[in-house]
Amino acid sequence: MRYYYQLLPDQQLLLKAAVLPAAEALPYWQAYRQARGVGRFSPTDQSLLPRLFDPVDWESQRLMPLIYRNLEPTGDALVPHLRGIYRYTWMKNQRHLLKMQQVVRVFNEAGIESMMLKGIPLTLHYYADAGVRMMGDLDVMVPFEQATQAIACIQRPPLNLRVSQYETRHRDTIHAMHGWDADKIDVDLHWHLLSQHAYPSADAPFWNNRQTITLPDSTPAYMLSATHQLFHVLAHGSPLFHATTTPILRWIPDSLAVCRRADPTIDWTELAELARQYGLTAPIQLGLRLLTDEFGLALPDSVHRWLHDARPSATEQTYYSLLPVKSSNMLSKAYRYIRKQQLAYNLFRKGKPGPSQIRWMYKQARMRYDWKNHDLPYDV
Repeated sequence: MRYYYQLLPDQQLLLKAAVLPAAEALPYWQAYRQARGVGRFSPTDQSLLPRLFDPVDWESQRLMPLIYRNLEPTGDALVPHLRGIYRYTWMKNQRHLLKMQQVVRVFNEAGIESMMLKGIPLTLHYYADAGVRMMGDLDVMVPFEQATQAIACIQRPPLNLRVSQYETRHRDTIHAMHGWDADKIDVDLHWHLLSQHAYPSADAPFWNNRQTITLPDSTPAYMLSATHQLFHVLAHGSPLFHATTTPILRWIPDSLAVCRRADPTIDWTELAELARQYGLTAPIQLGLRLLTDEFGLALPDSVHRWLHDARPSATEQTYYSLLPVKSSNMLSKAYRYIRKQQLAYNLFRKGKPGPSQIRWMYKQARMRYDWKNHDLPYDV
């Protein structure tokens, strides 16, 4: 079975305007302008930006700062009107960067190892521009063995983060928890990289190959290696895991940014092996196919052969084929839920440290049931 993902027309136009070289990107931006009725416009027209932003989903709106930066040299008359969202993103990201520097510094002083994930390392190292990628939160990972110490640390001065009783109650089931400060800056504290692999030893490859980075205030920090960064971006953003929600688009420019910045250092053989080992062959292959087919990502011949020849296991194929299925029938919905949980255990947890299948499925069901009474200040 091969998996396919179809972008919506507006999403495709905006993504190509954001990530292709400027000369190639401009026609897609102009096509989007025509579709929104702003092929010609008056600079004083107060409905201009609403006509651009309101018809598209939030994920598409998040591309606008990157579109501004990409098309700024083209002289397109509408692009300067996006400068405000670029500046807003830059300013908001400065707040996130200051908070991340504080978190890493506090962990360093407490003797807690940490590794930054997602937005901050992508912004600093791969985009090298604080204004092009919107961030809703911060992500930092600590070793599983130091999770208890780290959770206590973020709640004490100077961080003074609040944590959720719901997530505390289910801590042995989840891979990360939220902490938020008085300004509602959300710090996601991970003790595992992937939600599907929340068990001791799951993250050894990522810690063993971490890469150093120095933050703007000279604080020493760590981030994932280029290979693992790409693996995480592809796995976390895969459309297969978001088939019943608004599609996440930011994994596409993130993946391209990593590949363009770090192409010679990406170990494609390791990427394929990680996909097999972690039961993520289908999501990784789907992502790479979309990047090559729609956005011109150049891949080595060996990767093209892997995309063509390698097939996910039977368990993977069955599991991922069930993810997008929805039903209004309660019995059918209950059956599919139980079946998906059985497959998830076999795919991600069988043979790994942790509870038995029955106990693991009970914990998953209990966490799902308790969600209606969660105490997080936002939905996640």
